[in-house]
Amino acid sequence: MVPVNTLFSLLAVALSLCTLCSFQAQAIWFEASGQAVVHNGDKRHARKMATQEALKQALMFAGARVNSVQQLVDGLLQDDRLEVRAGGEVNKVELIHENYQGDIVTVAIRADIFPQESQCRASDYQKSVVTTWFPIRNKQQATLGQLYNIGKDLPRQLHRSFSATSQHANIHSVENFYVTPGNDLSRQATALARKAGGQFVLLAEITDISNQQSDPSMLAFWKDSEINRNFTLDVHLINGMTGEVLISQPFHTQSDWPFDPHNTVDTASNTFWQSSYGSAIRQQLDDLAQRIDEEIACLPAHGRVLQSSHQQLSIDIGKAHGVSLGDRLKVFKLNQFYDPMGNSHYQYQVHPVEVQVTRLSLRSSVVESVNGVPLANIQPNDFVSRR
Repeated sequence: MVPVNTLFSLLAVALSLCTLCSFQAQAIWFEASGQAVVHNGDKRHARKMATQEALKQALMFAGARVNSVQQLVDGLLQDDRLEVRAGGEVNKVELIHENYQGDIVTVAIRADIFPQESQCRASDYQKSVVTTWFPIRNKQQATLGQLYNIGKDLPRQLHRSFSATSQHANIHSVENFYVTPGNDLSRQATALARKAGGQFVLLAEITDISNQQSDPSMLAFWKDSEINRNFTLDVHLINGMTGEVLISQPFHTQSDWPFDPHNTVDTASNTFWQSSYGSAIRQQLDDLAQRIDEEIACLPAHGRVLQSSHQQLSIDIGKAHGVSLGDRLKVFKLNQFYDPMGNSHYQYQVHPVEVQVTRLSLRSSVVESVNGVPLANIQPNDFVSRR
């Protein structure tokens, strides 16, 4: 049996391609399989989750654009809609088979995908995201299970979600302190980006981990009380260069609480993350990673200047971001100004000299002038970008 903690991220994806003729665009069929755990005997929900996961795996491989998911046979995903922004289009989805083994359901699907000709050049480089621990708004809600450290463990799980699903972004660092999102989101984000070196900043707060308990009926007096627990994470993704808020939305789920209500639960343990409640949270983190990946896919990737001399610059992007020796970059400053109404605006000041990567490490690079012209008037915290 497949370990529970790999069901939604390390799927056995079988991909096959066949070219369809006599069409103006070339259609490619992608086959993929997904798995899910059946909780409380709800096979219909598990089948739906496994199908969605299979389709997502096919889309990630193909780089597809989905406008809608058509009805599948046997009413699978009936009336559902899935929006994925990327580089292609899905025409049709078919169910191949489904199989139950114990409490695991495996679903295989075939998707008819039309790749688009134009690709997003800005997605050549990985964009870096910096985040912090996630505070709990109402700490009293953490009493059940003593979940006071869940805000420290969530970013680590999110890092795994990015590693498994993201094509355009990665978690650059998780800063070991709490930041509560407030009205000064832009100021907090730009300061954190300068400190930690990320291009984008993710600030989040756990706003609901409350629970509801239902007692068994008189006819089932021998059963224990059932506990259902919420999970809501309010998320804000901010451009660390301009302070622009790109995403501001809650991610919510709920599931049964399978642990003894009197026991302390370790949120860093596999036991927690393999439970029904932990699995529901991991699915939300996967969705969050994909949502961020879609949002910033076609935004230009940039790095910061760390050190500057007249001959060369050190910048904070390297192999991990997709940089290669010989890549040519533009250097620019970002100037903020205010109009007569007091509204903030930004102006890009592009340096006339193009630079080229001459030395490369995992997370940093050294660039030099392409034509040998001295690199004057460039300071740390200026930016470089591949345009």
